[in-house]
Amino acid sequence: MPLQYSFRIQTQSLVFITLVLHMIIIISTLPNATARTGKNETDHLALLAFKSKIIHDPQGVMSSWNRSLLFCDWEGVACGSRHRRVISIHLRSRGLVGSLSPYIGNLSFLRVLELFNNTLQGEIPPQVGHLFRLQTLHLTRNNFGGEIPANLSHCSNLVHLVVSYNHLVGNLPKELGSLSKLKRLIIQRNHLSGGIPQFIGRLTSIEIVSTAQNLFTGSLPNALGQLKNLKGLGFGGNQLSGTIHPSIYNLSFLANLSLAGNQLTGTLSPSLGLMLPNLQLLQLWGNKFTGPIPLSISNCTALVSLDIGSNNFSGKLGINFGGLQNIREIYPSENNLGSGEPYEMNFIDSMANCSNLGTLDLAVNQFRGLLPNSMGNLSNRLFYLTLHQNFINGKLPSAIGNLVNLNYLSLSTNRFKGTIPSTIGNLQKLQRAYLHGNTFYGEIPDSVGNLSLLNELSLGDNRLVGNIPSSLGNCKTLLLLDLSQNNLNGTIPKQLFRISAFSISLDVSRNGLSGSLPAEVGNLKNLMELDISENELSGEIPTSLESCISLENLYMEGNSLN
Repeated sequence: MPLQYSFRIQTQSLVFITLVLHMIIIISTLPNATARTGKNETDHLALLAFKSKIIHDPQGVMSSWNRSLLFCDWEGVACGSRHRRVISIHLRSRGLVGSLSPYIGNLSFLRVLELFNNTLQGEIPPQVGHLFRLQTLHLTRNNFGGEIPANLSHCSNLVHLVVSYNHLVGNLPKELGSLSKLKRLIIQRNHLSGGIPQFIGRLTSIEIVSTAQNLFTGSLPNALGQLKNLKGLGFGGNQLSGTIHPSIYNLSFLANLSLAGNQLTGTLSPSLGLMLPNLQLLQLWGNKFTGPIPLSISNCTALVSLDIGSNNFSGKLGINFGGLQNIREIYPSENNLGSGEPYEMNFIDSMANCSNLGTLDLAVNQFRGLLPNSMGNLSNRLFYLTLHQNFINGKLPSAIGNLVNLNYLSLSTNRFKGTIPSTIGNLQKLQRAYLHGNTFYGEIPDSVGNLSLLNELSLGDNRLVGNIPSSLGNCKTLLLLDLSQNNLNGTIPKQLFRISAFSISLDVSRNGLSGSLPAEVGNLKNLMELDISENELSGEIPTSLESCISLENLYMEGNSLN
């Protein structure tokens, strides 16, 4: 063969090979070229079936789910780089309305199904159980109903099962006990019922269990003590009864323990804080626990929230709070705490180091004795302080004025006496102050006029004397003022009737007030209740009262009004 022919043939072969390779590249880049062949077509059809069940798509997510793009490029869809199969669907908070297609079970490479915060309804398709590679199923905040499919147990790689805030019913399927890799079981805010099953003890990898706000009954299973990796246990808001099984105290990694809002009984282990040293949240309110609050809680140095209110705890509150420097909330209210000792409130001394404390609720107990001056050493972050319905006596320390970030102060229904310290005027962020039902005497300090953000002030049922300070007129945001059942005299300051914000109540009844009812009362167009009864008021009832168009209750008896 002549050399030129051989060269030409070789050249033509190279050209042909080049053209073939070029065609392969072109074909491989055509839209859906791979999506329409083999198992990738299965994923493509499954996604189209998913789309067909979405009846409302306010953000237009599904507009990209069309044939002009490879399905791996559709919004919210991700594929693996090797097989180009769907491995995750992330459609969080997209406003989608519809249901979940059973063809979702054909996405056999799916690892993550994230549909949090949409409006999907109907049942969770049992075909989800075909997804043996699935690691995360997150369907929280939808409207799914029916039962949790038992064959989710086939998803042997499942790590996160999160289906809270739906309308699921029935028992927890016992088959879920085979999910050995499960770390998070979060099913709160549904309508699930039955008992907390013993099989939960087989979930040896579990770190967080939350069944809160359901209809579970029965006792806490002792099998919980087998979950050595458990960090969060939330069973609040159910109908559980019985005692806390001793095995739960063996969960030394536990950070969050919430059993609130049940019917649990018995006492807490004195060693609670020693056995659960990593606690950050201890939430036991709304049960029937009795006995003392364990002193060992002072060992929980990471504690952020201590919420043990609405129980029957009793005895001295002897916790040393000095080491709880992370604590933000202390709620031992509505118990029978109190020892009767004259200085039993001195546990407040140890709170001086709690620099993050924002809420201290000691209300509705049996506390007695004096309120220590160390009250003024509490955190400058404290915004909520309640001591009402106790038997605390003595003077209100003037150091209360150091708590400059207080927003809410309730000292009512105690046995406080002495004058109201003028330092209360330092609390310029105060919005609600309740000091009624004590034996405070002396005059109302003029400094209350500094409380420009005040919405409600209740000083009724004390022994206060003197005039109503005109400086109260500076409290332009007052909605409620109760000065009833005192020994106040003089006239009602006209400045009070210039507070147009008054809408709930203005009550100055059962005092010794004199003079007339000012015509400025007509400014209170939004006021619902006015009580000036049982005073020594005289003169004509002003016709401007007709301007108080929101007035529902008007009490003027026991005066000398014309």
